[in-house]
Amino acid sequence: MIVVSEERSWSFSMASAVSLANSSSSLLLNSNLSAHQAAMAASVLAAAIEPDHVQLPEPYKEPMCSLWSHLPTIDKDSGTEWALFVVLPVVWIVLVIVGTVFSKSRLGQLSIVKSYQEMTVARQSRLNILDILRVVAILWVMMNHTGSEGRIDILDRLPSADAFKKAVHEHPVFGALLGNSALGVEVFLVLSGLLAARTWQRDAHMDFWPHYSRYVYRRLTRLVPSVFIFILLASGPLMRWILPRFEVTMISACGAKGLLAHIFFVGNWQEIPTCLGYLWYIGLDMQLHMVAPLFMWALNRDRRSAILIVLTTIAVSTGLRAAYCLSYDTCNKSDVDIPFISYPGVDPASVKHIYLGLWEMYARPYTKCGPFLIGLLFGWATTHWERKQCRITKRSGYVMFAGGAALAVATIYAILPEYWWPDMSANAYNVAYTATFRSVFALALVAMIAALTQQAETINVHILWSVLARLTFSAYLLHMPVVYVFNHLAYLQRADSAIALLIVLPAVAAFSFAVALPFYLLIEAPIGRLSTAFERYRASLKLAARDRDASALLESPAPATRQTSVDADAATHHSKCSTASSTLVSDVNHNVHLIPLLKKLEE
Repeated sequence: MIVVSEERSWSFSMASAVSLANSSSSLLLNSNLSAHQAAMAASVLAAAIEPDHVQLPEPYKEPMCSLWSHLPTIDKDSGTEWALFVVLPVVWIVLVIVGTVFSKSRLGQLSIVKSYQEMTVARQSRLNILDILRVVAILWVMMNHTGSEGRIDILDRLPSADAFKKAVHEHPVFGALLGNSALGVEVFLVLSGLLAARTWQRDAHMDFWPHYSRYVYRRLTRLVPSVFIFILLASGPLMRWILPRFEVTMISACGAKGLLAHIFFVGNWQEIPTCLGYLWYIGLDMQLHMVAPLFMWALNRDRRSAILIVLTTIAVSTGLRAAYCLSYDTCNKSDVDIPFISYPGVDPASVKHIYLGLWEMYARPYTKCGPFLIGLLFGWATTHWERKQCRITKRSGYVMFAGGAALAVATIYAILPEYWWPDMSANAYNVAYTATFRSVFALALVAMIAALTQQAETINVHILWSVLARLTFSAYLLHMPVVYVFNHLAYLQRADSAIALLIVLPAVAAFSFAVALPFYLLIEAPIGRLSTAFERYRASLKLAARDRDASALLESPAPATRQTSVDADAATHHSKCSTASSTLVSDVNHNVHLIPLLKKLEE
């Protein structure tokens, strides 16, 4: 989300409403009300005056309303809340510590030492360069949120927020870079699609449904527990005590429904993004991973038709983005220019109008799938190039990288006309840019990755990049609470330029990775190893069951015969069965030899 973009008028009537709201805010500020109360009253007035100009029907209606209404309510600071939101994560951390101390016990899989070794091991792959891109992407996202949730006046929608945004945009060098910082999400989507394709191709010989279930199982077991524990910590009494403002703007609008939406990876389908809104990406990414195997199956079955299907899907997604921005009159916002937070004291129905159109373009898989599918198609292609040992020359790599970088920079700075002519929201340029800029940026990124990874020589990457890359998921979960810590930094609150954000960013990044490190060692990495060990255990059980079935088949007696002609047929059949049995015995012996190997891998 581009939270540092200058707010534009939604329509002529909205401009009048905002003007009246600002006038009302000035009057209220001169009264006995506080600045926060005045801003809230002005926002409610603007929401009430704005007419309903939406043409498209709302694409989301909350399902199972009766079910949601029966979810239990947990009172704040009650024993139940402490037991669920604090005691449960603490119990897990204690188990990890015990597994570290008694590394040879059954809990040894949770050892912090193993997690550290896993984090610091060097990657042996020509895709090491992706680690740098992953770190750059998370830094870009951190910069985005530091410029929004890091500022109290933006959280409270005070008049000084507009002056800060305008100053950022008017910077000749960094204005567009900060205004388009939401493109960090596109970097994640491209890398996610690329790695999804390569992961699927490792076992592409398997039947679809066993392979699909295994693929989804691995992803769910690695992410669900970490997300679950983070949500317990972020929405519990400890966070409310440490960072009360985070609880007010990120948690207060949640309830059981909102928290469960993120745990079940449907947070991007919430009606409004006011409950831990920044976690929308996790749900989107999971949904894209759920459908990625369908595209991969098609690509492996009929290459030409599948490529056409992928390109058509991207084109339809682009068309939907154009239709949404035209219908909601948001073509000059580059998706969104407001933070995904709740506004205390304001009716949710009044807040809902803020996100109309923007939320649909920003978080739905049908409008956001372009970069992921581009990465998926590229990842599938690389597996075929590697089989054929196709490599590009160093000179071609330089040209390709320079072209991709130039296109990426041009895409970032192509947002400037929206800043220069803010009132021209529905012109052809803004519509085309809003519809295509994310996919164009993804193509540029793929060109750069191809140039770096498809050369004959492997580019060496320092181990520090790999370590930071392994921490990016934990850093993404935890960086938002860290940003709220900087609400107390007076330098950031008084900042009036883009340079201030760049100066503060290293501190935000260092703090975020410092907090992500224990989360990775205590939660993410142990859970990952535990899920892998459990998967290997299930595989060994299947092998053992297959061995028992084979032994039972060999030991079963042959049926008796009563006629000579039948005896001859039975003899022939017995000869065939003997051949089959010998093959089966060979398979059984092979599987028996595999069991120690599986145990060794598990260790």
